[in-house]
Amino acid sequence: MNVITEEIMENLIDLVARPHRLVYGYFPKEYSRNSINKAVHRLTEKGYIQKGTMEDEICIKLTELGLKAFQGISERKIEKRFLNVKPKKFKWDGVWRVVIFDIPEENKRVRYVLRETLKILGFRPLQKSVWISKRNFTKEIRKWVKELKLSQYILIFETKDLGSGN
Repeated sequence: MNVITEEIMENLIDLVARPHRLVYGYFPKEYSRNSINKAVHRLTEKGYIQKGTMEDEICIKLTELGLKAFQGISERKIEKRFLNVKPKKFKWDGVWRVVIFDIPEENKRVRYVLRETLKILGFRPLQKSVWISKRNFTKEIRKWVKELKLSQYILIFETKDLGSGN
């Protein structure tokens, strides 16, 4: 399977979970309209997607066959991007871990992966891009952020006071 076909399937699988997202404008600019059309045609022929119209606009729908065939690929690719640590039992040391991020729109996949990683690690959103946790994964997250060269977008710190009486 070529890169663009995989990317289309990843985006369609992502749309299953978030149907409000639109496919148009969601693919990297390095793909031409012609290559996207060819990939969509191949996926339609194989029965992985269905094309149709809705309110005079072309729509693409992921079929059950497509979901089964490509869900494993998508999950494995996303898991590779996640921080590879597992939450463990802990005793709270009275310190809150805070992650604040402002990742640009063109890196929305990275933002998604960061949010999913924070969920796995037991963080909870205080605001859309401010997450807190009692669990101590500060060193691991900082290392991961540095490896992905995201330091300019993400601030990580620890505090004993959240200013809300906690």
